[in-house]
Formats: sequence, structure tokens, C-alpha cells
Amino acid sequence: MEKWIRLPTIVQLFRVSSFGRVSSFRHLPLRKAASRGILLKTIPTVTTYFETLGVGNDSKVPAFDIDLGQLRSNYLKFQQRVHPDRYGNKNEQEYAHAQHYSSFINKAYQTLRDPLSRAKYILQLNNISISESESLEDPELLMKILDTRERLEEATDENEAKNIKDESEVRINEIITKLSQAFKSNDLVQAKALTIRLQYWYNIREAAIEWEPGKPIEIHH
Repeated sequence: MEKWIRLPTIVQLFRVSSFGRVSSFRHLPLRKAASRGILLKTIPTVTTYFETLGVGNDSKVPAFDIDLGQLRSNYLKFQQRVHPDRYGNKNEQEYAHAQHYSSFINKAYQTLRDPLSRAKYILQLNNISISESESLEDPELLMKILDTRERLEEATDENEAKNIKDESEVRINEIITKLSQAFKSNDLVQAKALTIRLQYWYNIREAAIEWEPGKPIEIHH
């Protein structure tokens, strides 16, 4: 008689005979393991968020353009299978593992669902980092940022702030389109420059959303 047992690794399951001998092994991706109710001890560093949630180019090669509907569907299915509430009657170790995986899956989803964090993550996978206060190298764009902040500071009603928010949305969408092309052509230098721009316009949009009369405007630059 043979049975499959859980081992503290995410990539291998071993088949063990009734005599305790290992007769074979196989690799099993994290999302497949979870779909079969298998909880493992650790998540390997080689597992990307794309592979975990089954999106991207064949789920293995990170891609900026992803199916957000598929992303959410996979996330909900996966989260349902590993949610800690399902393991409340299990031992402490399995419950702790469930908490760990649930947190990991949630972080993966939150990262990939947003264009800015997704772009940063892909760059990070390529050993390129971007800080929250990364400087702009485009003087003309920097002047535009400063001008927009001044307009927000001088705004007298919500309609003016909304106009700035709408303008930032247009620019964000334009940059996202360019980012898609940069990643498709594997131009990581351009992708980084565009991601920095995107980060600035995100900050402007956020400042416009949070605008209140007399409230100081804070935009990182």
C-alpha cells in the first residue's frame, strides 16, 4: 500500500510505501499543492508572484500585461483553499502554515493587481530597485510636478482638485501603455524611468484625492 505524505518543501512530494521506503518523487507547484489541500512548510525564493497566482507568460515568465480577471479568480480560489479558518481544527503547525500561505498569497495579489507595484516587482526580479523618493532626471517633468503641486495648494474647491486628479489619470494611463511596450521589448532602463514617472503621477493623484482646503500638499520629488 502506498500513500502520499506532506514534506516541509514546496516543490517535492514523495511517495512512501507501507514499509517507509521512498519509491518515487514528483515536483508540485505551490498553487497545485494548495488545490489538493496540501500545506507545506516553506515557500521557496524561486517562486514568483506570477507563478504562484498563475498569471503572466505561461505563469512562469513575469509579464507586465496580465489578465486582471484571471488574477482575481485565481487569487480567490487559492485563498479559499488555504485560508486559516479552514484549518482551525488542525494542529498548531498546520494552522501556522495556513496563516503564512494566506499572507503570502494576499501580498502576491496586492502587488500584481496594481500597475505601479507590478512594474516595481518585475524590476526587482531583475535586480533593479526603485525607492519611494527616487529622483526624476527629467527637468521638464519635475517642473510640471512642482506646477501641479502649486495648483493644488491654490485650489479653492473640490472641482479644481478633481480636474487635477483627472489630468493625472490621463498621464498614468499613457505611462502604463509605454511601460507595457518597454517590458515587452525588455528595455529595463526605459521601464525603470517610466516607473519612476508613474510613481510621481500616482503621488499627484493621491494628493488630489486627499485635497482639503488649507491642507498642506505633500508630493515626493
